[in-house]
Amino acid sequence: MNAGSVCVPASITCFFTPEKNEDFCKTGSYGVGIALRDGAKAEFTYSNSAKLTIEGCKLKTVELGIELLKSRFPIRYGTLNLESSYPIGCGLGMSAALTLSALLAVAKTSNVLQIADVAHEAEIRASTGLGDVVTQTFGGVLCRLNAACPSKAEVRRIELLKEVEILVLGKLDTEEMLREYDFSSGKKHLRDFIRNPTVESLFYHSKSFANESGVMDGEILDIVEAVEANGGLASMVMLGKAVFAVNGFEALKEFGRPFKAKVDRNGLVRGGRSL
Repeated sequence: MNAGSVCVPASITCFFTPEKNEDFCKTGSYGVGIALRDGAKAEFTYSNSAKLTIEGCKLKTVELGIELLKSRFPIRYGTLNLESSYPIGCGLGMSAALTLSALLAVAKTSNVLQIADVAHEAEIRASTGLGDVVTQTFGGVLCRLNAACPSKAEVRRIELLKEVEILVLGKLDTEEMLREYDFSSGKKHLRDFIRNPTVESLFYHSKSFANESGVMDGEILDIVEAVEANGGLASMVMLGKAVFAVNGFEALKEFGRPFKAKVDRNGLVRGGRSL
C-alpha cells in the first residue's frame, strides 16, 4: 500500500502466570485478558527512499519490533505515524498495540500471525509484556491456555462483557513487578474461571489474584471496595496502577477521571473456541 492505516485493540489483563523459555514462541503467560476497542492506530505513507521515519508515539518496543521484522520479512519504507487512544505504561497493553499496529502497517507479508509473533517477541525482549499481543490478536475476553506466541497460542474466547470502566492512577514498571512478585496462582484462577465463566467469577478471581500476589496496594483496594459498596464489581489491572470495573463508574469518579472502553470481540484473526 502507498498509504493506509491499521488499528489494533488495546488490552488489560485480569490475572496471569508468566512462563519463560529460551524459545520466544514458548514464552508468554497463562491467564485472562480483555481486548479493548480503539487502542493504537498506525498511519503509513510510502516514500521512494529506503528510510522509515516514525512519528508520534516512539517506544523502544516499536523500534525493536521494526528491527526484528526487517530481519525476517521485506518492509515498506516511508513515514509511519503512531497514535495511542489510551495512556502508555499503565497496564492497557499500549506498547504491544503500538508495536503490532506499526508492524502490520509496514510489513509486506499479509500473514497476521507471523507479524504478531514478531511483536510478541519484541515485547518479551523489551520486558514490556508477555500476553498482550495474544489477547489483541484474538480479541474478546480471552483465556490464554498456554504460554506462547500468537501462532502457537491455545485460546478460548468468552462471550461475556460489552464494556468496562477504567480508572488510571499511574504507571508501574512491568519488568520490576515481574521480578518482585509471585504470580504463580494465576494458573489456578484460570482453571477455576473456565469452569464458571461469569462476570462475577471473572472479578472474583481477578481480585483474589491481586491480593494473593501482593500487588494490590491500599489505594487500589479502597477504590475496588468503594465500587463494590455501590453495587458494582472491580479489580486491579495487571500490571498497571489502574482499576477496571462494571457498574462502578459513579464510584470511580470519586477517585479520578474514569473512562469507558468497549470490548473488542473480533481481534485481528478468527481463531480459538468460544464459550
